[in-house]
Amino acid sequence: MPLAFAPGYPPSPTGLLARFLPPLGEGVAAHSIEQQTAPGDLVLDPFGQSPRVAVEALSLGRRVVVANFNPISRLALSLAVRPPTAAELRSALTQLGDIPIEADRLETYVRGLYATRCADCGQAVSADSFEWDGDQAIEKIYFCPQCGGPPRRHPTDNADRERAHHFKHSGPDYYILLDRVTALNDPDRAHAEEALAVYPARALTAIATTLLKLDVLHPSSETRRLLSGLLVAAFETVTRLGPERPKALSAPRRFIEHNFWLMLENAVGRLAGQPVPDQSCALAELLTRPVGIYAHAGPVREVAAQLPPGVCHLMLSAFPRPSPAYWALSAVWAAWLWGRDSATALRSVLRRRRYDWAWQAEALEKTLASILPLLDADGMMIGLLTEAEPGFVAASLTAADRAGYRLRDAVLQADTLEAHCVWERATESPPMLVERRLTESLQASALETLRARGEPSRWNIPHFAAWRVVAEQRLLAALPAEPLSRVAEALETVTHDTNTFQRLDAEPGDDPTTGWWFVASEAGLPLALSDRVEAFVLKRLADGDAVDEHDLVRETCAAFPGAQTPGRAVALACLNSYAQKLESGQWQLRPEEASAARAQESQSIQAKLRALATRQGLAVAGANPQEWRDESGQTLYLFAIITSAVFSTQVFAPVSPAQRRFVVLPGGRAGLAGFKLRRDPRLRAAMLAGRWAFLKFRHVRRMVADLFLTRTTLEPAFGADPVEEVKQLRLEIKN
Repeated sequence: MPLAFAPGYPPSPTGLLARFLPPLGEGVAAHSIEQQTAPGDLVLDPFGQSPRVAVEALSLGRRVVVANFNPISRLALSLAVRPPTAAELRSALTQLGDIPIEADRLETYVRGLYATRCADCGQAVSADSFEWDGDQAIEKIYFCPQCGGPPRRHPTDNADRERAHHFKHSGPDYYILLDRVTALNDPDRAHAEEALAVYPARALTAIATTLLKLDVLHPSSETRRLLSGLLVAAFETVTRLGPERPKALSAPRRFIEHNFWLMLENAVGRLAGQPVPDQSCALAELLTRPVGIYAHAGPVREVAAQLPPGVCHLMLSAFPRPSPAYWALSAVWAAWLWGRDSATALRSVLRRRRYDWAWQAEALEKTLASILPLLDADGMMIGLLTEAEPGFVAASLTAADRAGYRLRDAVLQADTLEAHCVWERATESPPMLVERRLTESLQASALETLRARGEPSRWNIPHFAAWRVVAEQRLLAALPAEPLSRVAEALETVTHDTNTFQRLDAEPGDDPTTGWWFVASEAGLPLALSDRVEAFVLKRLADGDAVDEHDLVRETCAAFPGAQTPGRAVALACLNSYAQKLESGQWQLRPEEASAARAQESQSIQAKLRALATRQGLAVAGANPQEWRDESGQTLYLFAIITSAVFSTQVFAPVSPAQRRFVVLPGGRAGLAGFKLRRDPRLRAAMLAGRWAFLKFRHVRRMVADLFLTRTTLEPAFGADPVEEVKQLRLEIKN
């Protein structure tokens, strides 16, 4: 049976380094660990990109080996597997804040760097943040103890702007921080300067002052660990990079300058958790314990040399992808906290300006080949790919195939860009006669996937299907050179065969990610995947029991595995259309959605439409669909009455001539109908070609109640309660 996608709970967007670490959902790693291992088994995370893998493995009583050469990532791992309490973090921060500086406390001094005055009462306060446009601070946000109330937002005054420009990227604090990263004559100094440029000058003063005082604090190792976590959280927040996941060290023109000390305080909530025993140990000790974790400060190949062959049944990791911004900032942060030598392994990333997918595939291949001997004969490696865009997928599959692994199965949830790949040891040699087999496999897999879904799909779906099958057949290992480019070229040739595939909402020459892909011949296709998911969700809700949103998404993915895996948004759109959210957070079928109630309502709407036609002097033919005919027998209107949002059968089916056609549906189904139109160009085209429009049940009732409605006002009355999501479509129909 095809692999079913196992969704996780969405990760917290406010966790430590959430902007930079893979957004791996909660429970994803645990699902694989429970399925493939027993308590006491050894789980190897060769890349150590997401602390969640180790956290969930430990919670299930497994032994864990994690390798990561990035000291900042290892700090995040330490804080995740052994989280401090809020009280411990506040105590550590108080120790730091109490250090004297210029006859004051460090906390007071740093807060004073952001001094301003309340625009209402004039009291001196410390701003929470300043908003900048270019080189000007234009607004300030602050809390005034005297005025009370919520934080206030006001334009900056002259004193605010003068104070802001007092801080420079050329002052002593700037050079203190730069020197902590690179020496004066170091060729990497220019690259370190680029990293420091993403910080407001005032933040660099706050950071330099805090670090100098930390150097004289001489805290215990545990306090140092907690303060390092708080500082990294603040380092991350006070950059000018904005809230999104940064791909490069490029600061926007408009940005928010946050108060550094306030960010240290806010970090307490981000890092705090429930205390657990320290289960870290040396590698040799781990091999004799029933549970524990060894975090290696270096590449995994060093660990592989110390472990016996076949020691591991499961390798599980969030695969890494190029992250120049994070790697460069990690080198800077590590040097700030622990000195230049701590960032030695990261120095190369300060120099590298470009990471392409061929480089990524080669780097992954070397790592995966080094750990292959650790996998036992029946063991497997599972790669969790977040942000699984086509290039990342191609690089990961290529690397594993050429490193000696055979892809057993892989599944993609397209809208969340998450892929799960399962490999085993390759026991056979790569095949011969690659070129012809490659083309045939690419075409067959992409075609089969699109037909199985029964609806147009974005590029990442046929792309993933095509790459999956060539990896399963080990064709990537068989290609002598440049597998990424050769497969990409072959796939482009295959998919541009108009006898096999059709491209929708795109122009010739557009990037393949533009528009939608579908099969050229639509004969014998199943019902569209979104329609099948709707039927499944309704059936799941029909027993009346409350359902958990996450459970429903998981069950939907299990019901439609492999190539049919639906997007999370599809399941949630169906859920919102039929169910109501309870105070418990669960969902339950709305009373009016019960099958008997909807059937009765459908009959009622048919009768009301018939009565409305009779009142206008029009003849009625048929029940459902219902036709309205004028005195000459010409069909003016056709009404197809449905209680679901499965309207594709109506708009695609040949129907008798009519000037206008309506899909008549409950108002609660309008949002789902609009959702389907947005993701299926064929439906939109069919609606336009057939002059179809939507008519809600409730609007039929209003029209029946309007005793002044005439044939003259009938046409505009039909459009008085449009489906909001398809308002533009309705305008196109009228034009």
